[in-house]
Amino acid sequence: MKILLTNDDGYNAEGIQYLYKVLKNYGDVYLVAPNKHMSGSSVSRIFWNKVKVFEHGEKIYSVEGTPADSVSLALHGINIRPDVVISGINSGFNLGADTVYSGTVGACMEALKSKIPAIALSADYNHLKQAKKDLRKVLDFIFDNDLISKKYLLNVNFVSRDFNKSKDIMITDLGFRPTRHFYVRENGFYVTKRNFLNEDFKEETDLYAVNNGYISITPLKFANQTQSGLNELRKKVNNIVKK
Repeated sequence: MKILLTNDDGYNAEGIQYLYKVLKNYGDVYLVAPNKHMSGSSVSRIFWNKVKVFEHGEKIYSVEGTPADSVSLALHGINIRPDVVISGINSGFNLGADTVYSGTVGACMEALKSKIPAIALSADYNHLKQAKKDLRKVLDFIFDNDLISKKYLLNVNFVSRDFNKSKDIMITDLGFRPTRHFYVRENGFYVTKRNFLNEDFKEETDLYAVNNGYISITPLKFANQTQSGLNELRKKVNNIVKK
């Protein structure tokens, strides 16, 4: 299997470096990621005419651009044609409405544009410990059961830091929680803050899963959630359970 690995935290971030080592057990890995932290960039593109690319070793590149830039360059500039694009492991959940802003997810959206299956992996902020424990379990579950698709990406979130052990993997839909945003002035800058107003998460959603000790896998179509993808993935998993 040929794997294109990227992220939005930068090519040398802890999450992607750990993932790179593990993915070598699954196939031929190319790492092409932003040169610096590009969180919250969604599917935005910085370059359209020219871009600076740095080579850090065999099959390892960084790009002065966004995660979507990195995937586009890998596919159409370096001419890598992977079997799957994997993005992460992100430091910080990508759940519910945050998937719209996520550069981790945005990289996978860019892959879907070229009909390449993609997996986004995210963990609680500055807490990769549990993700490292469960990474092989999740990858084996996805690949052994052929869950990847050209129709939707798989958005994976590991359990929150409140749990020392994950209970299981849950196939989920996107959740939603009301959020209050506000800004404060600090040293001449406006600093954004947010408070989550509702912690009563709907069952079988990504927010419910990670906050109740489950690893969440949510199928997302290009730029949005997909009920058909959700139904298809649940059917696959139910058939696995019945075997």
